[in-house]
Amino acid sequence: MRRHLHDDRGQVMILTVMFLVILLGFCALVLDVGHAYLAQRRLQSSVDAAALAGADSLPDVSGANAVAGNYGNGGSNTPLGVDGVKMTVTTSCLPGVPGCTTANAVTVKETGSIKTYFGGLFGVPTLNVNASATACSPCGSKPLDIMMVLDRTGSMCQAPDGSPDCADLNAAKAAMTSFLKLMDPTLDHVGLAVLPPAPSATATCNPTIGAMAYKTPTDPYVIVPLSSDYASRTGQLNTSSALYTKLNCVQGTGSTSYANALEQAQAELVKDGRANVQKVIVFMSDGAANTGPTSYANSSPYRATPCHQGINSAATIKSTGTLLYSIGFGVDDKTANTCNNANGSKEQPAIDAKDALTQIATVGDYYNAPNDDDLGTIWDAVAADLLQGTSRLVDGS
Repeated sequence: MRRHLHDDRGQVMILTVMFLVILLGFCALVLDVGHAYLAQRRLQSSVDAAALAGADSLPDVSGANAVAGNYGNGGSNTPLGVDGVKMTVTTSCLPGVPGCTTANAVTVKETGSIKTYFGGLFGVPTLNVNASATACSPCGSKPLDIMMVLDRTGSMCQAPDGSPDCADLNAAKAAMTSFLKLMDPTLDHVGLAVLPPAPSATATCNPTIGAMAYKTPTDPYVIVPLSSDYASRTGQLNTSSALYTKLNCVQGTGSTSYANALEQAQAELVKDGRANVQKVIVFMSDGAANTGPTSYANSSPYRATPCHQGINSAATIKSTGTLLYSIGFGVDDKTANTCNNANGSKEQPAIDAKDALTQIATVGDYYNAPNDDDLGTIWDAVAADLLQGTSRLVDGS
């Protein structure tokens, strides 16, 4: 009788069943947690791709939102195996990252849920998963040496009826100032050249008067060498800097000759540019070349075919690896913008300003600005193109 009272074989069976239940619970937990982890990584890949793609469209906020949407849920990176995915895209300015105008960062968040395999046995039929990523652009990872070349000829200070009016020149200055705000002074060095050249190195804001323009070979086209003091940080211009003050004080005068201004801008990039840094010229003109320096003979291509010489000078510049952007300001009227030689005859072979400026630019880098209202958008577009490819993830969770 005592032996039966102490028999514990039934207790072992109970403990075994309890252990199996606990073991099954752990197996279920491992399986469901692993499933949730896989789902979260898929969400993370989706938001990473969407944020990077969207950032490449900045500073165009609407474009960034649209592109991010195309790369995220519902687009080319829809997370597999995740139910009820919801995505939000926001843009913002990250104060520690250069390049902010309207926005310099895109944040993408996705949330969803997965069905559990065994969690339902324990009252957990679904698990929520989420992921977020922030990408910036530009991120200040690509330094640039940039020469801006401004056509400040007399036509920039002349109304259509011939009366004095510097609205075009003022619009160009405002657009170039906006361009400067997009540059990062810790990375991007910027200088300024003008045509016609200044009368002297000490009178860079003054116009060269009448027949004296393009007469003296030593007259400076580069009125501000490459500099980095134009801003204290991205978007915060230093209004006492030489670049800011001279850009805003130049006056309109004279006729048009491209070649020497482009050559001198390139010479400055070589002289003061940094090793292994991309060199860039951004050139804006409102018309056809129609003269050349009088220090050249009349038979020189600088005077006989000034538009073609501008193209040839640009070709030499581009062969060194310098990127050359050109902006045609109000040059759509081909008849009014026919290229002439220094004697006033049509250049042979015939060419007009728009064709010349297109050929001066690196392929694909010609921009057309029909009027004053377009200039700001065009210069911002050039900046955005220069800063493309600098996006990177700055946060992901």
